[in-house]
Amino acid sequence: MENFILFALIVCIVVLFNKFNNLKEENDHLDSLYRKNRDDFNTLKNELAEIKKQLSQSNFIPENLPPVVNEPESVLEPQEEVLSPIPSFVVSEDAVVNEKEVIEESIEPVVTFESASIPVLDKKETPELEEVLETPSFSVLESQSEPQVREEEVYVESAFSIFMKKLEQQFVENWTGILGTAIMVLGIGYLSIYTALKVSPMFRILILWLYAGILVGSYYFLEKKEKWFKTGLWLRSAGASLFLFGCFGASQIPALTFITNIPIAYSLIGFGIAINLYVGYIIKQQTFLSLHVILSILILCVIPEKLLITFLLASLTATAGIVLSYKEKWEYHLLIVISGFIIFDIWFTQGANALTATENLFAIIGIILVSVSCMYMQYRSIYADTRFDRIAFITHLTNWVLFAAGLILHSTGSKIKIFVLLVAGILCLFATLFARKKKIFWLYHLDGMVSFILFSLSIIMLNDWKIGYDIIICGLYFLLITCLFVVYKNNEALLHKIFLVINHVLCVFIFLFFISHINPFFVQTYITNIFATLIVLVITSLMVPVFCSVKKEFLGVDAFISKQNLSLNGIFSVVCSILFFISWYHTIEISFYYPIVFVALLWCALRFKFKTNTFDLGRFVFLLIAIGVGLTLILVGQKSNLDILFALGIIAVITLNWLVKSFYKDDSIVKTIGIIGVNALLVSTEYKYLTSATIIQIFGLFAIALLNHEFLWIQFKQKRLSVGNQILLYGFCLAFSVFGSLLFVYNTRFLNNTEIGLTAVGISLIEVYIFFAAKIRNKSNEIISGWKNFHILNSDFILFNALVFGFSCIEINYIPVYLGVLALITFWIFQKTENIKRYNVYSFVLLIASIVLSLYLAVYEVNEDNRILIYLVETGAILLSAIYSYLQLKTSKEEGKMFISILPVIQNLWIIVLLIIQVEVGYLPTLFMLLAILNFVLILYKKVELVPETVLAVGTLSILTSVFYSIRELNSFVFLDWILQLSAVVLLIVLTFLIHKKEFIKSLQIDYQIVVNVWLSIIMFSQLEHKWLPVFWAVTAIVNAWLYYKKIGSKKEISIVYYLLANFHLAFVSFNYFESKFEYVYLIIFALLALYVFIVYKFIEEFPFKNSIIIYPATFSIGLFLYLTFDKGILTFFWILESLGLLILGIMLKEKYFRYVSLSLVGICVIRLMFFDLSNTDFLIRALVLLGVGVVLLVMNTLFKKYKHRFD
Repeated sequence: MENFILFALIVCIVVLFNKFNNLKEENDHLDSLYRKNRDDFNTLKNELAEIKKQLSQSNFIPENLPPVVNEPESVLEPQEEVLSPIPSFVVSEDAVVNEKEVIEESIEPVVTFESASIPVLDKKETPELEEVLETPSFSVLESQSEPQVREEEVYVESAFSIFMKKLEQQFVENWTGILGTAIMVLGIGYLSIYTALKVSPMFRILILWLYAGILVGSYYFLEKKEKWFKTGLWLRSAGASLFLFGCFGASQIPALTFITNIPIAYSLIGFGIAINLYVGYIIKQQTFLSLHVILSILILCVIPEKLLITFLLASLTATAGIVLSYKEKWEYHLLIVISGFIIFDIWFTQGANALTATENLFAIIGIILVSVSCMYMQYRSIYADTRFDRIAFITHLTNWVLFAAGLILHSTGSKIKIFVLLVAGILCLFATLFARKKKIFWLYHLDGMVSFILFSLSIIMLNDWKIGYDIIICGLYFLLITCLFVVYKNNEALLHKIFLVINHVLCVFIFLFFISHINPFFVQTYITNIFATLIVLVITSLMVPVFCSVKKEFLGVDAFISKQNLSLNGIFSVVCSILFFISWYHTIEISFYYPIVFVALLWCALRFKFKTNTFDLGRFVFLLIAIGVGLTLILVGQKSNLDILFALGIIAVITLNWLVKSFYKDDSIVKTIGIIGVNALLVSTEYKYLTSATIIQIFGLFAIALLNHEFLWIQFKQKRLSVGNQILLYGFCLAFSVFGSLLFVYNTRFLNNTEIGLTAVGISLIEVYIFFAAKIRNKSNEIISGWKNFHILNSDFILFNALVFGFSCIEINYIPVYLGVLALITFWIFQKTENIKRYNVYSFVLLIASIVLSLYLAVYEVNEDNRILIYLVETGAILLSAIYSYLQLKTSKEEGKMFISILPVIQNLWIIVLLIIQVEVGYLPTLFMLLAILNFVLILYKKVELVPETVLAVGTLSILTSVFYSIRELNSFVFLDWILQLSAVVLLIVLTFLIHKKEFIKSLQIDYQIVVNVWLSIIMFSQLEHKWLPVFWAVTAIVNAWLYYKKIGSKKEISIVYYLLANFHLAFVSFNYFESKFEYVYLIIFALLALYVFIVYKFIEEFPFKNSIIIYPATFSIGLFLYLTFDKGILTFFWILESLGLLILGIMLKEKYFRYVSLSLVGICVIRLMFFDLSNTDFLIRALVLLGVGVVLLVMNTLFKKYKHRFD
């Protein structure tokens, strides 16, 4: 109950907030109208001043003057007159002043929005210009110096009313006021709940009814206010719902139960439902009435015991809800009520508490009462001579479903109900014909669907006569197909669409049914014969597209998802055929591949005969099935002569489909499947019969590649294949070459050197032939599209064979030299040829592989026996790399110089890796910094082809190594370590001096002051105890601030960063590990931070966000200190006080961002309040915290409204 009341309060708060926003928008609109009228008033004053200036001239002769006011909304009413010439006269200054006062006094009260009362002026109060001009003498003007302004008496609001409006405006303009009020309401609600839990159940119900009365009474208070009228309606509905909840809880909720007598309990619930329905009825809106009916039914749903009185009460509720809308055409309401009652009926009949036979009769009477009342609503005069009403259609259909479902659910189990449904279906069919005769088409459509449903239910009820579900499904399918053809023949578009949708759904259902029952291992319940049923469905569904193809007028009768050229039942026949194959597999021992081949050939023949997309799709599907199943049987079966039959079946299906050619006007898809199928058949046969012979299996793959290659050239000469098929054939040729090469690599461990060498030579010969086949076979130089340059890939296979030979026959210690030699050969071939441009890249990759392998040998293979050999191999690799660099420098091709700049980088990396392998980590920072200086000298004086950024990269590596070593040796530096690390820092300073002196690397502007500070900070962070770290941060901040003040440093942000580090470190670490014996350290830290703040405000110039940067860290530290120190239950209150202090500080410093941060902190506090305090703290403390937070938020709201101008 507590959660329910909280939910109701939150809903009320949301509604109030929405209304406040609407009022604010209307206020803004009125303000814009005020500004517009003020501008019009100023324009009018200027025009009057111009006219007075003209009147003051001695020679002025007025003509047709335009009206003074152009806007129809103006207070002055324009008069269009033709003025006769008047003698010139001089207007005195007093008259002008008086006229100005008259106009201002008459207009200002109209456009002002601040006065308590608005005077209403008569249209003759303001003297118009025409009257002034028509005055015969100047004395008359003087007599009108003081115009008579007459105000109508209007009601003056009281001081209390004005105060309430201002308070309402305050809440609308500031969300913190609204939020504070909401939280106060929640606190009061919690206190109410706390009080309610201490009293007896009856008083709890009375408290609920008291709240309900308050909600209902608020309607009578709000109905007088136009803006709040709809909110009052919702509050009254909420009150009625709360009253019904109290009536229900009085006997059904343990914490609220004080009534144990069942008649009295249900009478009270019925009374609550009656009140609920009455409130929904008097509003005269179907939304409210539907809401109250559904709420009443839901209350009945949660009653634990399912008694007859509950069902009858629900039926009476639904009937009353329908009858109450008799005078209105509320179709949505009827549909909602009927749907809700159907759901209730289904829920009621579930479970073990079944009604007796007599009680079921009363339940059926209740269902008939609801259904008849709804039917009667459909036959009212209001529906006479109306066009099709979709909602009425759906409502009537839903009502029939209610009638049928109620009859099924509450029937006594008699088998005679099938005849009742059948007779009802026949009568409904006659009613359908009668409605069609009377041209009530929507009712005709609806009754036609109902008759179909009744006939379907009659077929379904055959299960009571022990007829299997599979036969019932066939009957439903025959009925649906018959209805589909009948309505299509009679040009009933709507019914045809409906039956077509039902056809889709039924096909899916039949598929799922047979999927779940086709496995013989499942328990077959109420099933006659799955195998025979599938045969009937296959033939029946196949006859539909065949019949439509013969009778062209029925081609669109069963379009698949609105596609006229595709038959739904034809696709369903394909699905049933697949299920038939599966059933054959589980039922008959003879191989089911024979019917697959037969059906595939049959669909292909139908495609020959009729040429429709349905048969095209079917033969394509069975082509895939025949290939896939045949290949599977070959692979999983034993070696036998049946493999020949399976292969012949695959070839026959592929051949016949190859002759049909096009699939959906595409000539390449079927041939693509055929090519893939034949290759898969060859691979499967080789895998099954040639696995034991390794070398033969390798050359078998290359033989399949040659078959694809030769077939491609034959078809290319005859021009029978598309470009895509040609590319596919050459792709298979390349793929089998790759597979053969990989298989050769895999089997080298089982072959001796002679077999490896001969196999490599044989494979290379095949690849050389394929490489030069274009020059041999294409002597006429015909244009080749798509695969003209594919033969170049065979050069890669040749190089791959050379690598396989080298790694298989040569010892690993000599491989770096072999790879270096191979790199030189490939680079030479690149220089001498034009087509094999990739060899340039391959040569470089081979050289890199030689370097990597030499490093591998240095790491893993060096020992006392082969150390000299490894050194010689590394030396040879280095010499070969030097020769390679020389060839790159001397080459005449620009592509050959692609890697001329990256090779020195690789050599540097080589040296770095060797140093890492052989030297201790502590010495590496200094050595790497020396290497950076060496690279700097070489680049500057020797003109080496090396990018200048390499110096920075090596220096960065030195820094990273130092950082790594400092972290690894955490708090354990010895004197030598300090010397080495600080020496590296000194070398960095020297390198920085050289870079600035020689103006080196102008493209990169690096602030080395930041680098040095960060490096030193990491070293100190890893070696100093944590209690001294804030001291170091603060000292560093002061030093950097002093350097900036003395113009030595250029970044004041560095000192600020260290100030922030000192604050955050103090907040997170020092307060978390506080020890009283280190109090002097904290005093030092606070003193240093205070000194820094003094230096910043005394010597550092102003900069953006200065106050924020100084104040926010302190605020954060205080907040975290509160979190680590105080109790979590009261923490939210302290945080909200801190946000209040931040708001006050923002007002003092005129920093509007302080207010934003304060509001963000308020949001965090509210989230913590809702998700932590409301669930984890004591109940009474929870209420007190809510009240306290609400009061603080209201104080913040008041302060902001009072000092809002300081943020502008």
